[in-house]
Amino acid sequence: MKRSNTNSQKRYYTFLLILAILFIAATLRSPLTSVGPLIPFFREELDVSNSMVGLVNTLPLLAFGVFSSLVPKISSKFGMELTLLAAMCMLTVGIFIRALSGLPLLLFGTVLLGMAIAFGNVLMPGLIKSSFPYQIGLMTGIYSVSMNIFGALASGISVPIASVPSFGWRNAMQMWSILSLIAIIILLLRLPAARSEKKVFVKVENKSSRGIFKSKIAWAVTLFMGLQSFIPYSLFTWLPDILMTKGFDESEAGWLIAIYQLGLIPTTFIAPIIAGRMKSQRLIGCIAGLLFFFGLVGVSLISSQLIIAPLVLTGVGAGTAFSLAMMFFVLRTNSIAESSQLSSMAQSVGYLVAAMGPLLLGTIAEKTNGWTVPLIILMVAALCIAFLGTIAGKNQKISGGIQEENVERS
Repeated sequence: MKRSNTNSQKRYYTFLLILAILFIAATLRSPLTSVGPLIPFFREELDVSNSMVGLVNTLPLLAFGVFSSLVPKISSKFGMELTLLAAMCMLTVGIFIRALSGLPLLLFGTVLLGMAIAFGNVLMPGLIKSSFPYQIGLMTGIYSVSMNIFGALASGISVPIASVPSFGWRNAMQMWSILSLIAIIILLLRLPAARSEKKVFVKVENKSSRGIFKSKIAWAVTLFMGLQSFIPYSLFTWLPDILMTKGFDESEAGWLIAIYQLGLIPTTFIAPIIAGRMKSQRLIGCIAGLLFFFGLVGVSLISSQLIIAPLVLTGVGAGTAFSLAMMFFVLRTNSIAESSQLSSMAQSVGYLVAAMGPLLLGTIAEKTNGWTVPLIILMVAALCIAFLGTIAGKNQKISGGIQEENVERS
């Protein structure tokens, strides 16, 4: 009877953990993708320039770059689930306050949610690996699908909700805090299990980790990571404006961004399976960049409903490149410690590269009175991804000489 109760309790906490992964994943993109379609609503009311609007989506990426390297130390002290619980609380506050008043609160709330999402980005793969060691592929797929579906949904329904007189753009922006609130409740219900379960953490010596910065493969992975984020986050911010200059209205632009993001979903499943069966990922790395490039060419040239095809193509490129970047952390390393260091380097430096996108492209569009030059910059970035993919995809390991030490905590 006691064993039956124990098994039932274990299933209950496992179910809660799966729910937590689903809802945390849902919060990692929706607060950002909901902003782009709402720009025409709050740009007038807050009287902000394109450069300042670009800063709104640049700040989270800067937070990703700055705080990603601090996450392992904090989580090793408090545990992954407690750290994620704190991050979800910060995310809820950030999402809610950014739409309360004027520009200062918008920027402050955006910094808070960027810090919170940085913790989620780094910790979620580790939580999946430690909790579901024999279902990593399945749980990573579930995590990716939840993130992309809610990201697409946020793009699609934000404008219709903002257009309802009793709601407006502020409520349309704040409503995404519901997802993080649900995640908080689930993580609180899991607290007894989180405190009792033993986790294995990897402690990486700082001195030995410096060697990774001398590795050509590590830098190729880092820049691949950065540029594959540079394009999507630039599009999350400015694609609505680009589409509206082609004659689409705000609602149509929002749904077209959702269609672009739906292109990511199947490839986040398929690309890792294909890449994992290949000795070298050079071909698929190059293809990811070319899919980006030809999709962006189509977006720049087409002004009718036919633009759906290049948007989907761009989404497929984004999904392939993102999945491949995540896999490189494992495929190009020899140990868990090296994988941890490469992930930290790639996410810290890579997101700082990506952070330039929204602000840079918004400023250039304002100076040139159009989106031709920004789209050309994105196409050049796509070709760079194709080139870097042929380097990062080589069947080689980095040689950082990193030592690892397993630290068990209860």
